[in-house]
Amino acid sequence: MKFEFLGTSDTGGIPLHHCTCKVCQEAREKGISNRSTSAYLTLDDGSVILFDAGCDTLMDRFNTVTIRAVFLTHFHADHCLGLMRLRKSVTTIPCYIPDDSNGFGDLFVHKDSLRYRVLNPLESVEIQGVTITAVALVHSKPTLGYVIRTKTKTVAYLTDCGNIEETMLTFLHAQKIDHLFIDACYSDGMLSQKHCTPQSAAALIRRIEPKNGYFIHASCQTLLPIREKKIKAEYPYIEQGFNVEV
Repeated sequence: MKFEFLGTSDTGGIPLHHCTCKVCQEAREKGISNRSTSAYLTLDDGSVILFDAGCDTLMDRFNTVTIRAVFLTHFHADHCLGLMRLRKSVTTIPCYIPDDSNGFGDLFVHKDSLRYRVLNPLESVEIQGVTITAVALVHSKPTLGYVIRTKTKTVAYLTDCGNIEETMLTFLHAQKIDHLFIDACYSDGMLSQKHCTPQSAAALIRRIEPKNGYFIHASCQTLLPIREKKIKAEYPYIEQGFNVEV
């Protein structure tokens, strides 16, 4: 099985529209377009499980692929916009969500082929031998992270978050995680409960003690000072297409 990122940036993406910073200029020169953070797990039979659905090209990317389920972290546009088209699928797609009655747009009014199910923190779902467990994250809307356990590896997908409460940290630490991906959207010095900084994200990784830790949900404004000041981040910021075998 393979866990791969469709995007690892924040809402604006990289390169950001009309931004002339070095990060965005380099991305244009390399032909890179890093979209909003989302990922997918390819199962042994070729079907997939999606984690977030902010990419509006999901219908194209997985047009002939069976989507077993979507696990949505929260109802901000950069994480659920792709559901607008995906709901028109001719097959039913289970969509696991946090307890947020507001949702986004008319997604709850016109469900079409989506079958929503609210997950509570620490509730688990098993799909094709993979167990996915919801974890509560601190953000500006009800938000869940997900622990994905296969027969051989355990992955934690934790975006967006500004913090993680003690009960959830205790649970995450007990999972003996192989690969942990966590929000590090804001530059060090920014104080907010919406997103982590590299410093606060690194502190959470140290608490959880995974074998491997990675930063996600970056913007060019996050990466630029790190590059200009030649700061060595404690954990790497990964890019679109990054994947691990699980």
